[in-house]
Amino acid sequence: MSKVMKRSEVSDKYKWDLSQIYENDEAVNKDIELVKKKCEELEKYKGRVTENKDTLLIVTDKYFSLMRILDKLIVYSHMKFDEDKKVSKNEEVMGKIDKLGDIVFEKLAFYTPEVLEEDYEKIKGFIKEDPSLKKYEFMFEDLFREKDHILSLEEEEMMARLGEVFAISENTFRALDDVNLTFNDIKDEEGKEVNLTNSNYSVYIKSKDRRVRKEAFESLYNSYNNFKNTFASLLKGNVKSNFFVSNTRKYEGPLEMSLYGDDIDKKLYLNLIEKVHKNLDIMKDYMKTRKEILGLDELHMYDVYAPLVDNFDKKYTYEEAKNLVLEALKPLGKNYIEDLKKIFDSNCIDVYNNENKRGGAYSWGSYDTLPYVLLNFEGTFTDVSTVAHELGHSMHSFYSHKNQEYHDAGYPIFLAEIASTVNEILLNKYCSKMAKTKEEKAYYLNNLLEDFRTTLIRQTMFAEFELLIHDLEKQGEVLTDELLSKTYLDLNKKYFTDEVISDDYIKLEWARIPHFYTSFYVYKYATGIAVASKIVSDILEEKEGALENYMKFLASGGSDFPLEILKKVDIDIVNDDTIDKALEMFRETLKEFKEITK
Repeated sequence: MSKVMKRSEVSDKYKWDLSQIYENDEAVNKDIELVKKKCEELEKYKGRVTENKDTLLIVTDKYFSLMRILDKLIVYSHMKFDEDKKVSKNEEVMGKIDKLGDIVFEKLAFYTPEVLEEDYEKIKGFIKEDPSLKKYEFMFEDLFREKDHILSLEEEEMMARLGEVFAISENTFRALDDVNLTFNDIKDEEGKEVNLTNSNYSVYIKSKDRRVRKEAFESLYNSYNNFKNTFASLLKGNVKSNFFVSNTRKYEGPLEMSLYGDDIDKKLYLNLIEKVHKNLDIMKDYMKTRKEILGLDELHMYDVYAPLVDNFDKKYTYEEAKNLVLEALKPLGKNYIEDLKKIFDSNCIDVYNNENKRGGAYSWGSYDTLPYVLLNFEGTFTDVSTVAHELGHSMHSFYSHKNQEYHDAGYPIFLAEIASTVNEILLNKYCSKMAKTKEEKAYYLNNLLEDFRTTLIRQTMFAEFELLIHDLEKQGEVLTDELLSKTYLDLNKKYFTDEVISDDYIKLEWARIPHFYTSFYVYKYATGIAVASKIVSDILEEKEGALENYMKFLASGGSDFPLEILKKVDIDIVNDDTIDKALEMFRETLKEFKEITK
């Protein structure tokens, strides 16, 4: 769809129907007033939350009842705004509800501290006495785990005020990276001068024309080089903030602090890096294959995104994409497909781009609504893959909400990318199996190879970089741009192997990775694809109980700690071969790709 339409020009069957959540403004305002009323009722219990088991149950029930309604309002108002950001009324409603949320959280901030003031044994006693409290058992367990790391009221208020200070590094990075950083113009494939941006860089670095790729690469990193001292200062500031917070809250260190909330074993983080190190021969083989197919004497960093199959180009209608996804996901069982069809047919998907619509894609919804999906579908295979990905999130939410209480339904980030990646892998495998030509089959196989390279391998490299720079800070080293660049370049050479020329510019890649400001986060992408690979392998190999376990996983939400949820479905990623099986799938996919491209 080349022309960007006005929203009114898009057919209703391709637009989500938010009136299924709130029929009109009156219904929205009714819930806004209900939230205010419930908040006032709850405030009367301030100082009495744990007075007895009955009060604890009443307050906790009322608290989550209010949050369910508030969540629904927030989700609705933000999605309504995302339809067309020029509709001022929608922006006003969104702002009004966001402000209401801030007020509610501030007024009900007494709940958690009051619970934690009590001895945990007393709370467990209440649960034992009153079965109605048992539904909150895990919630209280999770809450009390944090007790040793929660400070006095005065100290917590101070940490809250310092939040803006701790955010300076990230906020400044985003302002510099998104707004202030400019790049030299480059010439496209037709020799026309174009303005390079952070956004279109991803297009030109994949150009079939090597000159274009090289110009884009050098233009981008020339600009980062001009600000390398500033970026180093910002990243150093973030690392120092991490140590200050972890020390103040009595954690062993920043890594341990980041893992603690999900009760993740540090061994997993280290095992991931170690296992990838031991299998870097796959990267060497893949890079060698890439060099041979591209017909290059030397493979440079600006060549690693170049397309390996350039004579396959297929466009899909949305209906074709939907049917393809439904066919590809049939291994997930009849019930899954029937429920997925219901989502497709429930007017919950906003398909095409329109003027002023939010870009990208997401799956969202509240506990009391179906999951909604925002797309900007253009008909490429990447768009088809996005449909599969986002509907993976949607089905995860659908089953979690169906099977868990509100407070246990939300799954943590550690688990969030598993279901979406399962769908993507199944889609690629199905398409490669059904391909009618060698070129088509190679295209889908290469898609899967790139998923492994960019997610399992590259994100592990990022995770190791974070670990190294925090270790350097702990050892008293000054994180200058030279030290950060040397550390990064050494890692890049290791992960990309000697089959790739690690051009000097790539040492500055650390300066443009926003995820480094949410420290020790990126490893979750790597573990996510590892778990997804095992799930897909077990299902396609028809391993006994594999499909039942996956459906059980989807239904688990956040009802336990992530590793415990995985153990319940026969995955012990800390101690079993989950990561190894993912690396093996990478290896086998490469073997198949090499055979088809001989």
